[in-house]
Amino acid sequence: MDPQEMVAHAQERFAKIRRDPEKALFSEYKGVSPTGAVTVWVDMMGKLVRVHLAPNTMYEGGEPWLTTEIMAAHEAAKRAAETLDFSMADLVQELDNALQLKQRVTATPEPAAERTTTRRPDDDDESFENRSHLR
Repeated sequence: MDPQEMVAHAQERFAKIRRDPEKALFSEYKGVSPTGAVTVWVDMMGKLVRVHLAPNTMYEGGEPWLTTEIMAAHEAAKRAAETLDFSMADLVQELDNALQLKQRVTATPEPAAERTTTRRPDDDDESFENRSHLR
């Protein structure tokens, strides 16, 4: 990136900050690893705020892979913070995923055997109210 592009990039960033300084300052910017196993949030300066690991992500011997995933998610979050990306890409992805999920759910009808109603279990507190164990 040449110096003029860097200056233009910085001016664009400062213009976004001036438009909504509170949003820029107090937002957390999200980055997701390539496999989606790790999600990282950073502040406006790129400082790590929190990390989320998907269930069943950690396993013995998987430390190098997990480290790579965390670093990739952190880099993605820092890029989002640099461009002040207020999760618009994530919103679009979530909407696309919701449409795919809706199509999948409506395409597969529920089998009749699984439609049975189940009786709600009695409230556990009722049995204690009716009996006294300290007689």
